[in-house]
Amino acid sequence: MENFYEQLIENDLNPFILFSSSGKLKSFNKEAEFLFNFVNVKELFEIAITHASKNYGFEKKFLNLQYKKQKFYAILVAYVNDDEIALRLYKEVSQIKKINIDKNYQLCNIYTLINLSKNTSLVNSNLLLDEVFDVSIPELKININKFLIILNSVFTYFTNNENLKLTVYLKTGEYEIINEKKYYIVCLEFLSNKEIILDSINLDTNTTVNIFLKNNKLELEIPLLT
Repeated sequence: MENFYEQLIENDLNPFILFSSSGKLKSFNKEAEFLFNFVNVKELFEIAITHASKNYGFEKKFLNLQYKKQKFYAILVAYVNDDEIALRLYKEVSQIKKINIDKNYQLCNIYTLINLSKNTSLVNSNLLLDEVFDVSIPELKININKFLIILNSVFTYFTNNENLKLTVYLKTGEYEIINEKKYYIVCLEFLSNKEIILDSINLDTNTTVNIFLKNNKLELEIPLLT
Protein backbone atom coordinates (compact mmCIF):
# COMPACT_ATOMS: atom_id res chain seq x y z
CA MET A 1 0.00 0.00 0.00
CA GLU A 2 2.88 2.37 0.76
CA ASN A 3 4.22 1.89 -2.76
CA PHE A 4 0.72 2.58 -4.11
CA TYR A 5 0.57 5.98 -2.38
CA GLU A 6 4.07 6.78 -3.55
CA GLN A 7 2.99 6.07 -7.14
CA LEU A 8 -0.07 8.28 -6.69
CA ILE A 9 2.15 11.20 -5.65
CA GLU A 10 4.69 10.49 -8.38
CA ASN A 11 2.01 10.60 -11.10
CA ASP A 12 -0.03 13.47 -9.66
CA LEU A 13 -0.63 16.43 -11.98
CA ASN A 14 0.31 18.77 -9.14
CA PRO A 15 3.94 19.32 -8.03
CA PHE A 16 4.87 17.78 -4.66
CA ILE A 17 8.14 18.61 -2.91
CA LEU A 18 9.55 17.39 0.40
CA PHE A 19 12.26 19.58 1.94
CA SER A 20 14.59 19.06 4.87
CA SER A 21 14.57 21.72 7.60
CA SER A 22 17.55 23.37 5.89
CA GLY A 23 15.81 23.58 2.50
CA LYS A 24 17.48 20.63 0.79
CA LEU A 25 15.41 18.40 -1.48
CA LYS A 26 14.45 15.07 0.04
CA SER A 27 11.81 13.98 -2.45
CA PHE A 28 9.77 15.31 -5.36
CA ASN A 29 7.49 14.02 -8.11
CA LYS A 30 7.60 14.34 -11.92
CA GLU A 31 5.60 17.57 -12.00
CA ALA A 32 7.94 19.18 -9.47
CA GLU A 33 10.93 18.15 -11.57
CA PHE A 34 9.37 19.95 -14.54
CA LEU A 35 8.63 23.00 -12.38
CA PHE A 36 12.32 23.25 -11.42
CA ASN A 37 12.93 24.34 -15.04
CA PHE A 38 11.26 27.64 -14.25
CA VAL A 39 11.89 28.41 -10.57
CA ASN A 40 14.75 27.66 -8.19
CA VAL A 41 14.33 25.36 -5.21
CA LYS A 42 15.23 28.10 -2.70
CA GLU A 43 12.26 30.23 -3.79
CA LEU A 44 9.86 27.30 -3.38
CA PHE A 45 11.29 26.52 0.06
CA GLU A 46 10.74 30.15 1.07
CA ILE A 47 7.11 29.86 0.00
CA ALA A 48 6.70 26.75 2.14
CA ILE A 49 8.30 28.39 5.19
CA THR A 50 6.34 31.62 4.78
CA HIS A 51 2.97 29.89 4.57
CA ALA A 52 3.54 27.02 7.02
CA SER A 53 1.29 26.60 10.02
CA LYS A 54 2.61 28.17 13.24
CA ASN A 55 2.07 24.81 14.92
CA TYR A 56 2.43 21.32 13.49
CA GLY A 57 -0.22 20.62 10.91
CA PHE A 58 -1.44 21.45 7.41
CA GLU A 59 -2.00 24.88 5.96
CA LYS A 60 -3.87 25.43 2.68
CA LYS A 61 -3.82 28.87 1.09
CA PHE A 62 -5.27 30.25 -2.10
CA LEU A 63 -2.77 32.42 -3.94
CA ASN A 64 -1.80 33.01 -7.53
CA LEU A 65 1.67 31.89 -8.56
CA GLN A 66 3.09 31.87 -12.07
CA TYR A 67 6.43 30.60 -13.35
CA LYS A 68 6.42 31.15 -17.11
CA LYS A 69 3.78 28.76 -18.46
CA GLN A 70 3.14 27.16 -15.08
CA LYS A 71 0.22 28.74 -13.18
CA PHE A 72 -1.03 27.76 -9.72
CA TYR A 73 -4.03 28.88 -7.69
CA ALA A 74 -3.31 27.34 -4.25
CA ILE A 75 -0.71 25.60 -2.10
CA LEU A 76 -0.73 23.07 0.72
CA VAL A 77 2.08 23.12 3.28
CA ALA A 78 2.54 20.10 5.56
CA TYR A 79 4.63 20.63 8.69
CA VAL A 80 4.47 17.75 11.19
CA ASN A 81 8.00 17.66 12.65
CA ASP A 82 11.14 19.77 12.89
CA ASP A 83 13.01 17.82 10.23
CA GLU A 84 10.76 18.03 7.17
CA ILE A 85 8.31 20.31 5.43
CA ALA A 86 6.26 19.45 2.34
CA LEU A 87 4.81 21.71 -0.34
CA ARG A 88 2.12 20.86 -2.85
CA LEU A 89 1.13 23.36 -5.55
CA TYR A 90 -2.30 23.18 -7.17
CA LYS A 91 -2.06 23.77 -10.90
CA GLU A 92 -4.47 25.74 -13.03
CA VAL A 93 -5.46 23.39 -15.80
CA SER A 94 -7.28 23.82 -19.08
CA GLN A 95 -7.95 21.51 -21.95
CA ILE A 96 -4.63 20.57 -23.52
CA LYS A 97 -4.71 21.06 -27.25
CA LYS A 98 -2.85 18.62 -29.41
CA ILE A 99 -0.37 20.43 -31.66
CA ASN A 100 -0.39 19.02 -35.15
CA ILE A 101 3.19 18.74 -36.40
CA ASP A 102 2.16 18.49 -40.04
CA LYS A 103 3.64 19.23 -43.46
CA ASN A 104 3.66 22.95 -42.61
CA TYR A 105 6.53 22.25 -40.21
CA GLN A 106 9.66 22.34 -42.29
CA LEU A 107 13.26 21.68 -41.41
CA CYS A 108 15.16 24.97 -41.52
CA ASN A 109 18.10 26.97 -40.18
CA ILE A 110 16.94 29.32 -37.44
CA TYR A 111 19.58 31.91 -38.34
CA THR A 112 18.40 32.08 -41.94
CA LEU A 113 14.93 33.00 -40.69
CA ILE A 114 16.35 35.57 -38.28
CA ASN A 115 18.30 37.26 -41.07
CA LEU A 116 15.28 37.21 -43.37
CA SER A 117 13.05 38.80 -40.75
CA LYS A 118 15.68 41.31 -39.68
CA ASN A 119 16.36 42.47 -43.24
CA THR A 120 12.64 42.85 -43.89
CA SER A 121 11.56 44.54 -40.66
CA LEU A 122 14.57 46.78 -39.97
CA VAL A 123 15.22 48.05 -43.49
CA ASN A 124 14.70 51.73 -42.50
CA SER A 125 15.88 51.44 -38.93
CA ASN A 126 19.06 52.78 -37.30
CA LEU A 127 18.95 50.08 -34.63
CA LEU A 128 22.35 48.82 -33.47
CA LEU A 129 21.87 45.07 -33.13
CA ASP A 130 24.37 43.03 -31.12
CA GLU A 131 24.05 39.35 -32.02
CA VAL A 132 25.38 36.41 -30.00
CA PHE A 133 24.62 33.08 -31.68
CA ASP A 134 25.25 29.48 -30.70
CA VAL A 135 26.27 28.08 -34.07
CA SER A 136 26.03 24.49 -32.82
CA ILE A 137 22.22 24.60 -32.85
CA PRO A 138 21.07 22.20 -35.59
CA GLU A 139 18.29 22.72 -38.10
CA LEU A 140 14.85 22.33 -36.58
CA LYS A 141 11.28 21.84 -37.72
CA ILE A 142 9.05 24.88 -37.43
CA ASN A 143 6.03 26.41 -39.08
CA ILE A 144 8.03 29.00 -41.02
CA ASN A 145 5.14 31.30 -41.92
CA LYS A 146 3.78 31.54 -38.38
CA PHE A 147 7.24 31.96 -36.90
CA LEU A 148 8.10 34.79 -39.30
CA ILE A 149 4.88 36.60 -38.39
CA ILE A 150 5.91 36.52 -34.74
CA LEU A 151 9.53 37.41 -35.42
CA ASN A 152 8.60 40.27 -37.75
CA SER A 153 6.31 41.68 -35.06
CA VAL A 154 9.12 41.59 -32.54
CA PHE A 155 11.70 43.24 -34.80
CA THR A 156 9.14 45.86 -35.86
CA TYR A 157 8.56 46.74 -32.22
CA PHE A 158 12.26 47.53 -31.79
CA THR A 159 12.53 49.61 -34.99
CA ASN A 160 12.95 52.89 -33.10
CA ASN A 161 15.29 51.55 -30.43
CA GLU A 162 18.90 52.67 -30.33
CA ASN A 163 20.36 49.35 -29.17
CA LEU A 164 19.24 45.73 -28.95
CA LYS A 165 21.03 42.52 -28.02
CA LEU A 166 19.85 39.24 -29.51
CA THR A 167 21.19 36.03 -28.01
CA VAL A 168 20.26 32.64 -29.44
CA TYR A 169 21.12 29.61 -27.34
CA LEU A 170 20.01 26.15 -26.27
CA LYS A 171 18.55 26.16 -22.78
CA THR A 172 20.38 23.89 -20.35
CA GLY A 173 18.30 21.47 -18.29
CA GLU A 174 14.98 22.74 -19.66
CA TYR A 175 12.57 21.07 -22.02
CA GLU A 176 9.15 21.52 -23.60
CA ILE A 177 6.47 18.83 -23.57
CA ILE A 178 4.54 18.56 -26.84
CA ASN A 179 2.04 15.78 -27.40
CA GLU A 180 3.52 13.97 -24.37
CA LYS A 181 7.10 14.06 -25.72
CA LYS A 182 10.05 16.03 -24.34
CA TYR A 183 12.04 18.41 -26.54
CA TYR A 184 14.98 20.67 -25.80
CA ILE A 185 14.36 24.42 -26.07
CA VAL A 186 16.01 26.96 -28.36
CA CYS A 187 15.73 30.47 -26.92
CA LEU A 188 15.83 33.80 -28.77
CA GLU A 189 16.50 36.38 -26.08
CA PHE A 190 15.98 40.06 -26.93
CA LEU A 191 17.55 42.43 -24.40
CA SER A 192 16.57 46.09 -24.79
CA ASN A 193 18.02 49.22 -23.22
CA LYS A 194 14.55 50.17 -22.00
CA GLU A 195 11.44 48.48 -20.70
CA ILE A 196 9.54 46.44 -23.28
CA ILE A 197 5.79 46.99 -23.46
CA LEU A 198 3.96 44.87 -25.99
CA ASP A 199 0.26 45.66 -26.21
CA SER A 200 -0.28 43.09 -28.90
CA ILE A 201 1.70 40.66 -30.96
CA ASN A 202 0.78 38.17 -33.64
CA LEU A 203 0.92 34.89 -31.76
CA ASP A 204 -1.03 31.92 -33.04
CA THR A 205 -2.37 29.85 -30.14
CA ASN A 206 -1.68 26.65 -32.04
CA THR A 207 2.00 27.25 -32.62
CA THR A 208 4.99 25.79 -30.82
CA VAL A 209 6.55 29.21 -30.14
CA ASN A 210 6.16 30.62 -26.62
CA ILE A 211 6.71 34.27 -25.70
CA PHE A 212 7.86 35.47 -22.26
CA LEU A 213 8.30 39.10 -21.27
CA LYS A 214 9.91 40.61 -18.18
CA ASN A 215 10.92 44.28 -17.96
CA ASN A 216 13.49 44.82 -20.72
CA LYS A 217 13.84 41.18 -21.78
CA LEU A 218 11.73 39.29 -24.29
CA GLU A 219 12.17 35.59 -24.95
CA LEU A 220 10.92 33.42 -27.79
CA GLU A 221 11.18 29.74 -26.92
CA ILE A 222 11.09 27.13 -29.66
CA PRO A 223 11.14 23.36 -29.14
CA LEU A 224 13.99 21.62 -30.93
CA LEU A 225 11.95 19.46 -33.29
CA THR A 226 14.22 17.58 -35.67
